[in-house]
Amino acid sequence: MPKCKVCKTKFEPRFFLQKTCMNPTCLAEWSKLEREKKQKVKDKKTKQRLKTKSEYNKEAQIAINKYVRIRDSKKLCVSCDSVLSVEYGGTTDCGHYRSRGSASHLRFNLFNMAAQSSRCNRYLSGNVVEYRKELINRIGLDRVEKIEQDNQPRIFTIKYLARIKQIFTKKARLYEKRFR
Repeated sequence: MPKCKVCKTKFEPRFFLQKTCMNPTCLAEWSKLEREKKQKVKDKKTKQRLKTKSEYNKEAQIAINKYVRIRDSKKLCVSCDSVLSVEYGGTTDCGHYRSRGSASHLRFNLFNMAAQSSRCNRYLSGNVVEYRKELINRIGLDRVEKIEQDNQPRIFTIKYLARIKQIFTKKARLYEKRFR
C-alpha cells in the first residue's frame, strides 16, 4: 500500500498513479504543491530568458575562474611561489597574464589564466614580470608569444557563454571530487 504524499498515511489507491489519499485537505494541499512546482519552473525559464549578455558573461567567467583555481590548487602561485588555498574568497584568485581589461578577447583562454595569490593579482597588478617567467616554464615560450601577439577581436555569443559555463562547471565539479 502506498503512503499519502501529504499526510503520510497508508491508503488504498482508487486510480492509477494516485499520489494522495482521498482526504479533501490532502487533495487540496497536493494540488497547491503541484501548482507551486509548475510556477517555479515557469519562473526559472522566464528568468533565464530575461538574462542579459553581461549576466551570461559574468556567470561564464565565474565558472572558468573556479575551474582554474581548482586545477592549479596543487601548484604554487604563478608569480610569487606562495602556497595557494582553493576556498572561494580566500587567498587565491584566477589571474590573467593579459588582463581582461586590456585583452578581453582572451578572457576564456586557459593558457592566459593561472591560479595566483590575491596579493599578486590585486595589489601588484598581476605581478606580470614574474608571471611571464613562470608561464614560460609551464606552457613554453612560443605559446606565451602567441598570447602576447594575439589581438584578433572575438565576439562571444550568449549560446557560447552558456556553453562555457556548462562545461567548466562540470569540469570544476569533477576536479573537486577527484582532488579533495
